[in-house]
Amino acid sequence: MLLTATALTGCSLLSESSGKAPAEARQSSSGTSVEELRRKYTGYGFKALKTVEEQLLYADIDESANKLKSEDFFGRGFTETNRVTDILELYKDDHPEVFWIDETEPYYYTQEPNGMTLQLHFKLEGEELQKARGELDAAVKEALEDAPVDGTDYQKELYAHDRLIDNCIYDDEAVEMHKQSQVRGNEQNAYGALVEGKAVCEGYTRAFQILCDRLDVKCWVIQGKALNFGDDGKVNHIWNCVQLEDSWYYVDVTWDDYEDAPAPTDHYFYFNLTTEELVKDHEISPLYTESKDTNVWVNGYVPECTATKYYYFNLNAHPIDSAEAAGCARFVAEAAANKSASCCFLVSQDADFEAVFDEVVNGSAYDWVSGANEINGYDPQISANCKLSNNTERRVITLILDYE
Repeated sequence: MLLTATALTGCSLLSESSGKAPAEARQSSSGTSVEELRRKYTGYGFKALKTVEEQLLYADIDESANKLKSEDFFGRGFTETNRVTDILELYKDDHPEVFWIDETEPYYYTQEPNGMTLQLHFKLEGEELQKARGELDAAVKEALEDAPVDGTDYQKELYAHDRLIDNCIYDDEAVEMHKQSQVRGNEQNAYGALVEGKAVCEGYTRAFQILCDRLDVKCWVIQGKALNFGDDGKVNHIWNCVQLEDSWYYVDVTWDDYEDAPAPTDHYFYFNLTTEELVKDHEISPLYTESKDTNVWVNGYVPECTATKYYYFNLNAHPIDSAEAAGCARFVAEAAANKSASCCFLVSQDADFEAVFDEVVNGSAYDWVSGANEINGYDPQISANCKLSNNTERRVITLILDYE
C-alpha cells in the first residue's frame, strides 16, 4: 500500500488524456452513468474535470466520503496517481461540509494495470462520525438563527462574515505545528471553525462557504498563497469569492479576523475586493486545467473581479478628497447618534492620502467632532478622547469615537 500525504503541500499534473474511458468504466461504482453524474454535480470543482476518468473518480470519492466507514473503491481506467490529490481537493471545494477526511493522510492507494484501488482515510468513523456530523449541522443552524434570510445577498454575506469573526479565533498553536508538518486537529475544516471556534485559513474559508451556501449566496473557494510571509515570501493560503448580482468579489475572512484591531471597521479591509486590490498581497494559484506544477494547489474556477459596488468602504465610508470635504461633521454626527464605535472616510484616488491624513490629524478631526456635537445638541456627546487610525493601502481613515 502506498500513502499519499497532502496536509501542507499540493500537487497536480495535467493529463494529455483523450477523455475516453473503457466502455466498462463509463459508470461510477454505484452504476450511475457519466451523463447522470454531469447532471448531478454542478460545482465548479466537478466542472473543472474534463475527462471521463476524472469525473468517475470524483463520483466514487463522493460515494465513499458519505459512508460512515471508509471502504476501498476501484477507480476504473484511472492510472494517473499524482492527480488524485487535486481531484480530492476539488471535491472538497464543492463540499465544504466534508470535514472528516484526514488532512495529513487523506487516502491510500494501490496501483493496478487498469486502474487503482483507493481508500479515503477518515479521522472519525461510525457513531462518532455520525455524532460529529450532527454537531456541525447544529452549529450551522445556530449560526444562522439571526441571519437576514429575507435580506439582500450582500446583507447575508456580511452576516456570515461577521458571525465567523465574532465566534472563531485564529489558531496560532496549529500554525506552529504546521511548520513541523503536523495538524493539531480540525483547524483546517468547517467543524473546527463552527463547532470548536478555532481555525486557520482553510477552516474559515470552508465555514464561510457553508454559511453563504445555506443563505443562497453563491460562494466559492480560491487556492493560492499569501505574499510577504515565510522564508521565501509566500505561504499557502485559501480564501473565498462571492457573487453579488452579476459580479464576483474576493473575501478573505481570515485576514479580516485579527486581534487588537484599532477600530471595528478594520475587520473589513478584505471584504469584497477586486482582483487588482487582492493581488497586492495574494497570489492566485493556476487552474487545474492549466497547471503543470506539481507543487502548488490548483483552482477549479477563478473569476475576474472588477466590480466595486459592494466593496465595504464604498458602501459604509464617507468619500472625501480633502480634510475639508463637505458633510464630514454630519457623517460623524449620524454615527454618534447611532452610538457607533467608529466611522470611516474613504480618500479618493486623486488625492494625496498622506497629506489628507496629516490635515485630519492636525485639526480637521477636532472640527468634525465639534460640528457633530453641535448637530446632535451634545446628546450623545463625543469626547475629546477620540483616536484616529488609517490604512494607506485601502485609503481609509477611521475615527474611533469616544463618548462622555
